[in-house]
This record gives sequence, structure tokens and C-alpha cells, in this order.
Amino acid sequence: MSELPSGTITVLHTDVQDSTPLAMRLGERYVDVLATHRALLRAAFAAHEGYEVDTQGDSFFVVFPRATRATTAAVTIQRALTAETWPQGGAVRVRIGMHTGEPIRTAEGYTGLDVIRGARIKDAGHGGQVLLSKSTAALIEHTLTDGLGLRDLGEHRLKGLPQPERIFQLLIPNLSSDFPPLWSLNTRGRDRAGLEPGRVLTTLLSCDMVGASARIVALGDRRWLDLQREYIALVRDKLARHGGEAMNIVGDEILAKFDGAASAIRCGFAIRDAVLALKVAVKIGIHAGEVEATEVSGITAVTCVRIRAIAQPGEVLVSSTVKELVTGSGITFTDRGTHAIRGLPGEWRLFAPV
Repeated sequence: MSELPSGTITVLHTDVQDSTPLAMRLGERYVDVLATHRALLRAAFAAHEGYEVDTQGDSFFVVFPRATRATTAAVTIQRALTAETWPQGGAVRVRIGMHTGEPIRTAEGYTGLDVIRGARIKDAGHGGQVLLSKSTAALIEHTLTDGLGLRDLGEHRLKGLPQPERIFQLLIPNLSSDFPPLWSLNTRGRDRAGLEPGRVLTTLLSCDMVGASARIVALGDRRWLDLQREYIALVRDKLARHGGEAMNIVGDEILAKFDGAASAIRCGFAIRDAVLALKVAVKIGIHAGEVEATEVSGITAVTCVRIRAIAQPGEVLVSSTVKELVTGSGITFTDRGTHAIRGLPGEWRLFAPV
């Protein structure tokens, strides 16, 4: 990725609103709809100096050397999606978030708070909406032409960010400009998906080092603590790169949450591969369900940890719920059969993503 720009750049994140219900409605047709969506977005990126850093399922992470080019690409995307003829019940509505800063350049792409800030701004939006950080808005406000404009949506607290973000909406002529309130911590009390008040739907990842007790004995306390620190740092780095948030760390056991199941799966593989440099193997379990908005605990967390316990060393194991959530993402699975999970009723069918 040596061609990727460095210094001050604009990061652009996209995803499809309500992609899981859309996939369920369309069935096999969703594959073609997703391919059309990807082609339209990639054409806009290519036409406006965008560098595709990552794509996961229906989402893109792209960087631009100039904020004005990122803005033009966003306009092109929304107009192209609106003009496209979609199958009945299959209209694709994409939300876009942009932020200008100096993300940390790595061998694999970018990391750091500026990347996360762009993603969180995108998460606050709705399909068809383009949202900008204050830094991006300041760079483009005096260059807007052809009826384009900005609407100040005020300050919003976004998950994982230390300070409120002032968010602006890009107004595009002949496209919808009126949307519901942003999905931010300011409006957490609203019921987004029919969940019980105070509860959210999330994907959890549980990670555990294989043979930790034996290593403590073999290494001694000091060397073990050094290894543990390196291990946790690697896991945290991969979580940050894939939009995960560590919620609980006890020794070498880590529980993290994600907004998307596909991101959790890809992060699981990234963690598994990264810790090999420490000559460490991990077991990873992933499950999705409802949790309290302010605390990750309860049956969903217990299920995730129990699934991880069943995994083999070096294996990422997921529940059938997670498998269904990533339909159409391109991730394939090996059926690992049904299992009795300690403390939980019935049998659970588990899968190993390939």
C-alpha cells in the first residue's frame, strides 16, 4: 500500500442502512444488489482520487488527499444510488461520514483516533445522509458550488470519543435533506430497532490465550507480565483497526463489542494472526444479541464466553446468529455441529468462518 497518501487527509466511511433486513427481503438477489452498490461506489472513488483502504461486507473505508475531492465523491455516490433502478423492496440507502485529520500510517493502512472519528460520524447518520466533522466542513464551506450547502447539526457525543463532535450535514440539491435526529449518545434513550429501553443490539467477541496457566509457571511472574502486556497491546490494536471496543479485560481474557458482526469476525482473524508473533495461540468466540446500553453483561456475554471455551486453539467460532447477520458479506463458514453450552438450555449450532 505504498501509494496511499500520508499527512493531512480526509477519511470517508460508508455503509448500507438496514443491510440485514434488506438481505433477508431480497434473498439470493441481494448478492447482485450488493455488487451493483460496490461498483457504483468504487467508480465514484476512482473518479475523485479516492484510495480504497478496506471493505467489509457493505461498508467501505476510503481516504482522499483533499477534502473537496472526498465531498465530490460523496455527492456522486448519493446521486448514483438515487438514480439506480433497484429491485422491488431493494433500494440501497448509504450513509457516509467524513473527517479530515492526520491518521497514523501503518503497513496495512491507517489507524488512530482520526479513523475512528470518521467511522463514528458515519454511524450517527441515516441512509442517504452525508455527515462531516467540523474540520472537513471548515475546509470545504467556501468551495461549495452548484447549490451544495452545509447544515450545522450541533455537538454530539459519539461512542468512544473523548469530546463531543460538531457535525455538519452536506445538503445536495434534488436529494432528500430532511432526516431523523442523529444516532448519538445524546439520543440514546430512543428505541432504534424495537429493543427494550436501555438495551442495544451488539456483537461480542471473547478472546482467551491458550495455556496461560502453564506459561505463568514456565516464565515466572515478571516475564509473564511482559508477555501479557504485549499480548493485550496487540489485541487492542486490532480492535481499534476494526471498530471494536474492549469492555472487560481480566488477565488474558478480553471481551469486546462491535457494531457489526462482519467486523468482529475479521477482527478475530486479525487477532489470531497477530499474536502468533508472540508464539501465542488464542481461542475466539463471537455471538450477537441484546445487552444493556451502559454495561456488557448478561446472557449474551455469557453465551459468547461459552462459545469461546468450545473453540479449538487458533479457531474463531461463531453462533448461528452471527452467521445469519453476515449473509451477503462474502464470508463463508464450516459447520461445527451442535453443542451443549454449559448453563444454557438446548443445543447450539456453531460455525467456523473461513
